[in-house]
Amino acid sequence: MVIGHPRPAAAGPLRGVVEGLGARDVAVVDGDGLLAAVEEPPHLLVLHAGLPGFGPEMLSALRAGAMLRELPILVLGRFAGARQRAALMAAGATDLLARPLTLPELAARLSLHLENRKLTQSLQEMIDSLHAYHGGAMQRMALAREMQLGLLPDRALCQGLERSHGIELDSHFESSSELGGDLWGVHPLDERRFALFLYDFTGHGVAAALNTFRLHALLARTDLPADDPAGTLAALNRLLIGLLPETQFAAMVYAVVDTAADTLTYATAGAPKPLIGRPDGSLEIGPSCGVPLGVAAGAAYRNHRLEFPAGSFLVLFSDALVEARGRDGRLVGHGGVADLVRGLPGLCGSGAEENSMEDGMVEEGARPLARLLDRYFTTMPRPLADDLTVLWLSRPWRPDPWPCRPDPD
Repeated sequence: MVIGHPRPAAAGPLRGVVEGLGARDVAVVDGDGLLAAVEEPPHLLVLHAGLPGFGPEMLSALRAGAMLRELPILVLGRFAGARQRAALMAAGATDLLARPLTLPELAARLSLHLENRKLTQSLQEMIDSLHAYHGGAMQRMALAREMQLGLLPDRALCQGLERSHGIELDSHFESSSELGGDLWGVHPLDERRFALFLYDFTGHGVAAALNTFRLHALLARTDLPADDPAGTLAALNRLLIGLLPETQFAAMVYAVVDTAADTLTYATAGAPKPLIGRPDGSLEIGPSCGVPLGVAAGAAYRNHRLEFPAGSFLVLFSDALVEARGRDGRLVGHGGVADLVRGLPGLCGSGAEENSMEDGMVEEGARPLARLLDRYFTTMPRPLADDLTVLWLSRPWRPDPWPCRPDPD
């Protein structure tokens, strides 16, 4: 602390009061000594109103310097009236210590400002620490997000399946935070069959992301009955029971498409109902049953086998799509998702031309998933309350994308 005082006789008692408060580096200076305070700022600056040249201009000059801009400055002295006090406060004084002032009162006032100063410094240190932690956490989460996105099927794998099985596969993933609990995947089984799956863990953040890594590793095991959806879910459930805490679980749908037999076989574990489009333009909401993975050790799952000929399409999605509420507060639900799909331009039986534009929002020739999301987000506010994953699998009639079957002549 630096104390500026023109009368050495008063310096002793002031030093005693300050030292009694536990302050260190006490110096008594005259007006010229203010330069030292500017060069090496103290924790608290006490100025006497009788200093040579003291006045609002001196206070304003002190406050103009970056080193003293936030420093508490107390003025000790006799003040002529309210106008002078107002001018000093407006010029930058933190507090006015009007004489006569007893030593106990002076000690109390100095103690108050020193405590406030310590509190401010502690708060600033905490804020700086939180900023540093937040910056590091954001970097770690960004890295984890990159690793999580690296688990998704790459374009080469998808294009290979599209060529070998004559399908079209589109996907959309959108996280509500830096890390989410959604993930999807696809892998070939043989020359006529492939598996497609989507899972959604409870929660957000690091815990949910770690769970996606766990399940992804389990799906890579060779002892899973990969061609049996119900068997695969049952096996995964048994494995996750020993890995997940009681409050964490996963909803999942696992499907096997047989392009030779024109069938779709799938099983669900607490997942939303799939939508199946038919060659005649009709839309079916498939059944869904089975508890989420990681809830019950003895849970059993059921296969649903449906016809899936050329001209059909399949839409799978996480619960964010059906549980979302639009700007009007209404729940979307499975019926709302079906309404979004029905009548999309370019779908068989939609009555619209293949490359028509819808409301001018998507580019000409866009695939159905892009058109679906365009319609969805016209009424759905962002950011989303939950992670959103949507898969659209189509079996076109001919190599041209998304054609309708020609009328037989």
